[in-house]
Amino acid sequence: MKITSPSEDRIIVDLSNNDMLELDITYENMDYSTIETRRVIWTVLDAAGKFLGRDLDPSRKMIIEAVPKSDGGCVLIFTVLNGYKGLQSKKPLLKKQPESLLCEFESLDDLFRCAQGFAANSEVESSLYENNGKYRLILTSPYETSSILRHFSEFCLCESCETLKADFTREHWKTLAQQNALKLISQPAAPIP
Repeated sequence: MKITSPSEDRIIVDLSNNDMLELDITYENMDYSTIETRRVIWTVLDAAGKFLGRDLDPSRKMIIEAVPKSDGGCVLIFTVLNGYKGLQSKKPLLKKQPESLLCEFESLDDLFRCAQGFAANSEVESSLYENNGKYRLILTSPYETSSILRHFSEFCLCESCETLKADFTREHWKTLAQQNALKLISQPAAPIP
């Protein structure tokens, strides 16, 4: 468990796969309405409070963001809402970040075949990047990505994507389409006059 606090009102807890096993929870099962998730949140806040040397009251107004990691771990980001009037609920709010997939294609042909066979879902955000003849799609879906993963893994190397790997791709690879890449690729080409 790695604990950092970039500000007084923000705490970031990086949980490894082993930490998740010890806490007996998975990212998929996190739901603040269940006692199991609340137990994990209280345990993590208690550990963070001891590490940081301050009292962290789990009943305070806060937003808790959960971001999955490809290794089975999870990053929890706690933001205490001091004096914020926009949140009606007095209990903490758990927000789960959409899962991202990084798909790397060896050729443009594989990319086109994959995109043509995929029903371009408006709920799936996609961006496309190129580097030395290889192509990467970063896909973000608010839903379970297992069916997307099954389809794409027939055409490319596809894995759950951590924020750092996605940021590295965005920074160091050439951007071909920053959004709606799948829709752009799957559109039929206009005839040449």
